[in-house]
Amino acid sequence: MKVSLKTKTFVMIFILTAVLCAASIIGTNIALTNIIRQQFIDKAESVTNAMADLIDRDAASAVRREILKVYDATEDKDKISNEDWGSPEHEEYVGKYNHILEMPEFISLQEWMRTIQDKGNFTYVYLVMMDTDHARTVYLVDASYDDEMCMPGSFDPFTESDYSIVEHPMDGLPVDIVETEEYGWTLALGKPVLDAEGSIIGYFCCDSSMTEITNIKNHYLLIIAAVLIGLALLTGILGVLAVNHFVVRPVKILSAASIEYCHDNEKNEHHKFGELNIKAKDEIGDLASSMVQMENDINDHVATLIKTANELIESREKEAEMRKAANVDALTHVKNKRALFTEEERLDREIREGTADFGVCMIDMNNLKTINDTYGHEKGDEAILDLCAAICTTFKRSPVFRTGGDEFVVILEGYDLEHRDQLIKQFRDTAAKEETKKPWRGMSAALGMQLYDRKWHNHFADVLKAADAEMYKDKTAMKAGRG
Repeated sequence: MKVSLKTKTFVMIFILTAVLCAASIIGTNIALTNIIRQQFIDKAESVTNAMADLIDRDAASAVRREILKVYDATEDKDKISNEDWGSPEHEEYVGKYNHILEMPEFISLQEWMRTIQDKGNFTYVYLVMMDTDHARTVYLVDASYDDEMCMPGSFDPFTESDYSIVEHPMDGLPVDIVETEEYGWTLALGKPVLDAEGSIIGYFCCDSSMTEITNIKNHYLLIIAAVLIGLALLTGILGVLAVNHFVVRPVKILSAASIEYCHDNEKNEHHKFGELNIKAKDEIGDLASSMVQMENDINDHVATLIKTANELIESREKEAEMRKAANVDALTHVKNKRALFTEEERLDREIREGTADFGVCMIDMNNLKTINDTYGHEKGDEAILDLCAAICTTFKRSPVFRTGGDEFVVILEGYDLEHRDQLIKQFRDTAAKEETKKPWRGMSAALGMQLYDRKWHNHFADVLKAADAEMYKDKTAMKAGRG
């Protein structure tokens, strides 16, 4: 069968154009993949670094200490990794850490990390420590929900990339991109969380699904493919020169922009494609517009991530201010009764663990009602402030709480506990000297002190009640002395 030259030329041009289109699609896909991958890594590292700096280090240290108590006390043969998730042995092992789930520090960290996970659209957010001696990644706090949550103290064996942490712990966990059935391509990395002395508490880790941004890339890649296929048909009619003029040259410009795009990863926003200023009113123009639109969509996505990080920073600052204000007495600026509840939780925990060693002073001002009725509440406030100043000056190493109008509680530990008799005498001497001042400035207060005794006291409230009883004995004796 005879085939015309025109047909052969058309077929040849069509084949060549098809090959060129396929090569352009593949090259663009590679370039876009590299751009997106690098930009996603850069932004994930930026957000992870910010969160590692913002995390509550004191809470993280407290959770780590509690986990290590159980972890170090458990024989190695009884430590069951997450590879045996769901087995009776694994359930028995992680059950040893159930009390950590009720720690205020753990709850606060997990809620904060869940906010990051939810608002930042992260797949997983978690805090881990590394047992390099046994090549294990031990979970401290996991922001996952329900059955997906890794219990504190549970662990995974090191992956191949985790071993770099042994030689370079301050570099954090390296970027690891893997494909999963549930989330597709996922990027994981971790940054060290340091305490006030610069020691590593653990590593703040984020796993981010690249599915959404990959779908954006694929969407525009399909548009590019459709435009190039239409372009192939058009160039089959116009010939080799038209193909070279209207297709190859613009595509080369776009490819060059893609290559430059890959090397410019210091900026939060990129406008490489927009700066090309391709105004062709044809399929190539559509292709350029699609890539500009894709570029804008990526910039918007990155801007959303940065905005979320800034909102989290602002929210954390406001939360800290509110928490501080809620625990401070408005008149005296010492801690209030709500703060005492928090201290009570800590001391009750130490009582349960057998490590408690403290005493409680209950101090009650005498004649406040008389001062208020005789000289007015303003003078009564002055008297309360004088008493508070004397308490804080005497017991300057101990927390002071105003629990009522004229009642104060002091928790004695450490130095103040050891020197309690000297300090109590000092306070009584100060009060005696102050009684010579103006009636509303004269200081008279009853004081009762009770040491914690594990034989008689099961809770902090028992010690507080005993101190209150001692205070009333002192108040009665003072009244009898004056009568």
